[in-house]
Amino acid sequence: MRIVTAHTRGECELAGSLFDKVWGMSSMVPNEVIIATVHAGGYASLAWIGEELAGASWGFLGAEATLHSHVTGVLPAHNSSGIGEALKRHQWNWANDHKLQAITWTFDPLVRRNAYFNLVKLGAEVTEYHEDFYGSINDGLNRGEHTDRLLVRWQVAGCASAQPLGAPVTSAEWTIPTPDDIEALRVSNRSEAQVWRARQRADLRKAFSGDWKVAGLMSDGSYAVVRA
Repeated sequence: MRIVTAHTRGECELAGSLFDKVWGMSSMVPNEVIIATVHAGGYASLAWIGEELAGASWGFLGAEATLHSHVTGVLPAHNSSGIGEALKRHQWNWANDHKLQAITWTFDPLVRRNAYFNLVKLGAEVTEYHEDFYGSINDGLNRGEHTDRLLVRWQVAGCASAQPLGAPVTSAEWTIPTPDDIEALRVSNRSEAQVWRARQRADLRKAFSGDWKVAGLMSDGSYAVVRA
């Protein structure tokens, strides 16, 4: 596996084409947007396995010396090959080299595997919750779904390296469950998937009401909520 930073127009276009394949739509991130943000100091990278482009990541500079990682994608055939983690750690090293404070990104709180990856494997911290953050997205993964998102922050400044594999949280005041596989459930039983969204939305509203915070993920895949 080889991770490289994208600099040229051609490399940025390769990242754009990879995103289109993963999300099943044309111009998921327009090439000109990737090119412009990289030219202005933003981030894009490509993950190669031999001669095959297997993954890519793209982000832009945010407030308070942060990098907002808007999209990281891996071809389905390589989902279990560690490319996603390699891309994120490359991103962390890039942010560290550029003297940034942290990396932020969003994810769907119903997707348990992403919650584990972000909160346990990378050690990112949940900072915000947004209902229908992006509005309607007409791609192969989000079509017809509400785009509720958790925002996470992955610290860079003051850390010697990207945090190693962490561990699930072991205690909580109360928990917010997640389905085993929401992506499969959306295909097999859409109405049940929608019930999961509504139930979790109510729980997350409470968790971000000011008295509580999401401290991490439990071993059963539920979010640990503790006093703020």
